[in-house]
Amino acid sequence: LGVATATGGGNLASKTQIERVADAIRPQLLLEQLGAIKVETTGVASVSFPRFTGGSSGWISEGEAAPSDATNTATVTATPHAAASRLGMSRQVRNQAGEVIEDAVLREISQAVAATIEAGFFNGSGSSNEPLGLLNTPGINSETFAAATPTLTELAAMIQDYAAADGDLAQARFILHPSDLADLLAAQVDPDGGETIVQFIDGAHRICGLPVFSTGHLPEGKHLLLDPSAVACVYFGPAQVLLDEYSGGKALSGAAELVTFSFCDVCLLRPAHVVVGSA
Repeated sequence: LGVATATGGGNLASKTQIERVADAIRPQLLLEQLGAIKVETTGVASVSFPRFTGGSSGWISEGEAAPSDATNTATVTATPHAAASRLGMSRQVRNQAGEVIEDAVLREISQAVAATIEAGFFNGSGSSNEPLGLLNTPGINSETFAAATPTLTELAAMIQDYAAADGDLAQARFILHPSDLADLLAAQVDPDGGETIVQFIDGAHRICGLPVFSTGHLPEGKHLLLDPSAVACVYFGPAQVLLDEYSGGKALSGAAELVTFSFCDVCLLRPAHVVVGSA
């Protein structure tokens, strides 16, 4: 986010106000809060990350050569995808401009931006201008549940898949849709009574001891287990924000629209450290 030059009115822009707007139009996603890699770059058309598979190691005798390297190196490339959000404001709302109204507008646009980007990063199709989301990336592990609400045994199978791929259990996180979290909070491990599948322990909801988080931007019915550091959230250039006061007859009504643009992509660096479970 930038402002005009000093002689062009830049000196009239408060640093605090700029930071408030900048934070609103580039909100921190849940993936980033959990430890995903965040890359911000300018002046490039793409960003590439190496992805390694294979490799050899073993015990050797004195003077013996190390095992031959069978490592395969692939490239995962992020390219810009434009996420746009619009918020309409009536003449009355604009006339009531003040800190409370500004906070409400920034909060609303921030939620709209986060919803668009996060939904794309989780479940984007890779076509129709969408990024390729984590759930649709080839190479991730999956488990099929017998019913919409999984059993503890089925969720433990997801953990097994993750650990078998040398995933670090200390970094593993479950991400669920709020309705799926609510179902597991009510579901009991033993049908005859007792503990529920999701429990609140040490200040966090947990499944088998692993922290659980929720977001409405993950499709309902998809239960995600991952190491957030296996994910890279890439942003191309600063977010853009425009105030449209003229198109569609706005100049006559006094209404306006706040429009934001974010150019971004998501890359999965270690697909085996992502497990999705669903019925």
